[in-house]
Amino acid sequence: MTLQDKRVLVIGGGSGIGFGVARSAAEEDAKVVIASRDAKKIAEAAQTIGASSAFIDVRDENTVARFFQDNGAFDHIAFTAGDWDGFAPGALANLDLVKAAARMTTRFWGAVAVAKHGAAKLPPDGSYTITNGMLAHDR
Repeated sequence: MTLQDKRVLVIGGGSGIGFGVARSAAEEDAKVVIASRDAKKIAEAAQTIGASSAFIDVRDENTVARFFQDNGAFDHIAFTAGDWDGFAPGALANLDLVKAAARMTTRFWGAVAVAKHGAAKLPPDGSYTITNGMLAHDR
């Protein structure tokens, strides 16, 4: 499979695994869009690999729906968005369930919103890849 001229969306591609996915797709001559709610970070990341950047806040379904209305369909979507503010994994007995549930807004429900509004429009040979290392995250 080649990614040449395919539209590839990487949500959360400003750094880490997401940026690696975006860079690899760009090296294969894909038309890459890096999207996140951190406009400055993704603009800088996109510029370094010749991609474009776009705002999306996966915590808000209306924003996700508007993003796909404005940007159309993609051939491949990689969801690597994460939100670790204030959450530090540790012993299950010490888990703050309120903080843990807040992380699910991005990591789980955000991925569901992208599936509903974006992945549902993928072509038959398209893909939607979700990464989630919520409990494996090590600070």
